Amino acid sequence: MTVWRLLDTPPMTAAENMALDETLLELKGQGKTPNTLHFLQFSPQAVLVGYHQSIAEEVRMEFCRAHGIHINRRITGGGAILFDESQLGWEIICDKSFFNVAVPTNRIFKALCTPVIIALKRLGLKATFRFRNDIEINGRKISGTGGTESGNAFLFQGTMLVDFDVDTMIRSLKIPVEKLKAKEIDSIKERVTCLNWELGFTPPATDIKAAIKAGFEKHLSIRLEPGDLTDSEKRLFEKKLPYFQSRQWINHINPKFSRHEVIHSAYKTKAGMIRCTVVVNLSRKRIKDIYITGDFLSFPPRALFDMESVLRGAPIDRDHITEIVKRFFEEGNILIPGMAYTDFLRPLYQIIEKIAISEYGIPLKYCNQISVINGSFGEILEKGPSVLLLPYCSKRLNCELRYQKGCRLCGECTIGAAWRIGLKNKIRPVCVVSFEDLKAELMWMKAADASAFFGCCCEPFFTKHVDDFEKAEIPGIFLHIDNTTCYELDQAKAAYAGKFERQTSVNIELLETVLKAVNRKEP
Repeated sequence: MTVWRLLDTPPMTAAENMALDETLLELKGQGKTPNTLHFLQFSPQAVLVGYHQSIAEEVRMEFCRAHGIHINRRITGGGAILFDESQLGWEIICDKSFFNVAVPTNRIFKALCTPVIIALKRLGLKATFRFRNDIEINGRKISGTGGTESGNAFLFQGTMLVDFDVDTMIRSLKIPVEKLKAKEIDSIKERVTCLNWELGFTPPATDIKAAIKAGFEKHLSIRLEPGDLTDSEKRLFEKKLPYFQSRQWINHINPKFSRHEVIHSAYKTKAGMIRCTVVVNLSRKRIKDIYITGDFLSFPPRALFDMESVLRGAPIDRDHITEIVKRFFEEGNILIPGMAYTDFLRPLYQIIEKIAISEYGIPLKYCNQISVINGSFGEILEKGPSVLLLPYCSKRLNCELRYQKGCRLCGECTIGAAWRIGLKNKIRPVCVVSFEDLKAELMWMKAADASAFFGCCCEPFFTKHVDDFEKAEIPGIFLHIDNTTCYELDQAKAAYAGKFERQTSVNIELLETVLKAVNRKEP
């Protein structure tokens, strides 16, 4: 039976744990250290973003700083997590030859989740594997995994949620609400669970580690023997630590341009979120700079940066960009489990469409706040949108018609102003009072053979329901609303039911700018 090292390090800072991950993987890739199962814990608590994520997009930095929560970046991909002192991390660092594969596959992720499923069974819990790389109990996530590689070695890691501070997680992370779509829920408490919640008590860390150890030994047919860091690992760790403590590493992915200087887009796939930020040279119609971020896993880790490099300087042309991305994937330069090159083209096509909107006399800063569905901006303008959908949440909280479809045009909120603008432009305004009401309006428009529509909603709502709007088959132009939305406040369920108790604002200046383009008609 093959013998592996069991490495159980004491709680360390986020930077120390990340530096040790890099150390163990690098030396294993060079064949200088043994195959290892490593248990890791954090002190103080830390927010960790995935390798391809931007801290500015994922982390509420002011809250973390005020509460002594460290911020760092993993060497593996995936989403942002809060790793408090109660959680237990596990990871294996081993030769690629052990699994007889050169690149990871979905089968490998399932195989590496199975030992933890066995461990949970030993603790009295029935868990199952969930594509792409999670472990769940009764539909709620208790462990997530990720991986990366170096030379001839893989590193696969996961977390075990032992006890869970949900409130701190919500306040420290900008939870991507688009992830909720599959189950149509809006509370983090309904998506995750932990040992304490399932068992009614918190098992000793020694018992949890023993169960995980037994699970890996059984499933991988190995024997784990306790061991310490080697001298070479200690030396390399000390050498690497300053870098993992530096802003250079922590802000490694940093789209540092304001929203008015760039075009951005997002697309949610079953395997993760893809975000694109593109700096454009409008006069030359070329990509000046590009950042692709998200919570996906990329192999090799730097492949995405190579694809960004190829796209820089490329003409803003759909066919040309399609060929670049398609060739990059087909030549085997990058592998992202569960994703194809077409998934990355979706947000890039959105970017191209938003840039095209500027040709209609709309300032580039507004193009970021416009999304289109079932047609290009120009095609939809030609159809002549006849309906303006407005959100009830932009009415005054004390308005007697807040949760009704009408408007008295009192002028005390942006709904009244938008309503008047719609009537002036011979566009029928409609106030949408719930998600079910929205679906009914779309069905009515389809039955009435409406040519197209304008809609005002928050960007997260559009991103979450882009597929639903496509299925409605009605061309639409969406204008993003201002102020705090239900998604940022974790109240999407209340909003769907027409019970959201905060006020947003229709962007009147944006609406007027777009309607000028309608009246102008020609680019």
